[in-house]
Amino acid sequence: MQILNVELGENETVYSESGRLIYMSDNVKMDTHAKGGLWAGIKRKFAGESFFLVDFTPKAGRGIVSFGTEFPGKIVPLQLREKEEIIAQKDAFLCSESSIGFDATFTRKIGAGLLGGEGLVLIKVGGPGQVFFNVGGEVTMLELQAGQKIRVDTGNLAMFDASVQYSVERVKGVKNMIWGGEGLFLATCTGPGRVWVQSLPVGELAGKLAEYLPGHSGRGGSLAAGMLLGSMMGGRR
Repeated sequence: MQILNVELGENETVYSESGRLIYMSDNVKMDTHAKGGLWAGIKRKFAGESFFLVDFTPKAGRGIVSFGTEFPGKIVPLQLREKEEIIAQKDAFLCSESSIGFDATFTRKIGAGLLGGEGLVLIKVGGPGQVFFNVGGEVTMLELQAGQKIRVDTGNLAMFDASVQYSVERVKGVKNMIWGGEGLFLATCTGPGRVWVQSLPVGELAGKLAEYLPGHSGRGGSLAAGMLLGSMMGGRR
């Protein structure tokens, strides 16, 4: 349940998704716009992100802006170099410097998009500049060498370097598929590059909450769990 406090110099800008602001100093000006144009906004919406993004810029002196996450987890800061790119799950982007590009990208393989748990579209951010992500629960970063592979539960794959190849493969073995409890598919990430995995996907959290709510079976339970999770998080978005 972390909070990110950003101190800005006069006319320095940071932007975030809509609905992430907690507080800001009185001299900070907000400017909401569709960053990158109409098509970029539409792609972000398909990826589960905001169509509009919000700029925060202090006027007449320094200022402070505070952002919060939508679910319990960790805030991950990254300093990206020129043309360095990160691919991430929906809702992972928190905020960044104005120099950071924020877009959506289609998965390379249709099968990976259909079966990978994150849909056909993921978000993509590119440097240079500072960017902050939020992931569910605890986070582990794995550094993969060229050709090295890691297999990850599709819901636990938070983000990875654009240099990492991403695909989805069926779990081997009938017993593993039926009784293994990990679903039918795992994401395979092949280096070189970094991979970040999260311990608590928000979908799993909502599903677990649903088990303890009246009428938890079926769609009603998931809806009730989502409402409860929203109230726990202060009704954000």
